[in-house]
Amino acid sequence: MKYDVKYLLGVDGGGTKTEFLLTDLNGNEIKRIFLGGSNPNNQGIENTFAVLGEGITKICDGFDDGEISAFAGIAGSKTGNNQELIRDFLSGFRFAVYDCGSDVDLALETALKGKDGTAVIMGTGIVAFARSGEKLYRTGGRGYMIDKGGSGFHYGSDALNSAFEFIEGRGGSKTILKLIEKKLGKKLEDSAAEIYSGGASYVASFAPVVFEAYNSGDAAAGEIIDRNAYEAAKIINAAGKNTDGQTVICGGLCKQKEILSSFLMKYIEKEIPLVFADEPMANGAASLAKRLCENA
Repeated sequence: MKYDVKYLLGVDGGGTKTEFLLTDLNGNEIKRIFLGGSNPNNQGIENTFAVLGEGITKICDGFDDGEISAFAGIAGSKTGNNQELIRDFLSGFRFAVYDCGSDVDLALETALKGKDGTAVIMGTGIVAFARSGEKLYRTGGRGYMIDKGGSGFHYGSDALNSAFEFIEGRGGSKTILKLIEKKLGKKLEDSAAEIYSGGASYVASFAPVVFEAYNSGDAAAGEIIDRNAYEAAKIINAAGKNTDGQTVICGGLCKQKEILSSFLMKYIEKEIPLVFADEPMANGAASLAKRLCENA
């Protein structure tokens, strides 16, 4: 090992939240903190810098940056020159060694551990990457204006739509409306401007409402989950044809695996093995940080 590294810093930056994990060289957790989203395509690169700066400063407080190897996987970093800009920003912390990539790098490391297979990220957005040897195949992940379902954004959007439908007498769900207004702390009809200004990540923050409503027996919530599971399964089925390995789902929607798995399996092709990864993707970032210093 070229550098005198004692600690590993892994950062998982998504559209809704950013997770920072500091470990020792054996992967034992020292500190873990959470901040808001850092996808530059959703909130802008300056917000990415602000979130990274705050999180790194907090989690590294009391530690020597020169003894840390850091890897930041930020959703949206592969767009334009975002990766170069984020790498330049990280250089200001004087880490022993550092690099950045996207949430794809984290998903592949966390879910597949270097093996062939498909990593499906189901967070604010949805994308699948199938690895077969040296080849990597992408399915979905074209953004909330193009993708049709399966992401946190789409669950949140469908929940909001259902609530407005109920208000206007077009069907919808009274249960979902009540849960949304509980989250908002005010009437939904007074919140449209706030929702739009919050962007995709804010809309995605309403996704848990759908699953809470479903657990209470709400039929409309079940329809929303079924529709989104169908769209997600189309992505998973297409991606799975490119590899013989298992399909691993990771990302924020994994928290709903008990519900999602039964809906997804209705539409997943039988020959595609499907598992949910409970391990946080920040762990994968810390693993990549270790690989950085080992290969330096």
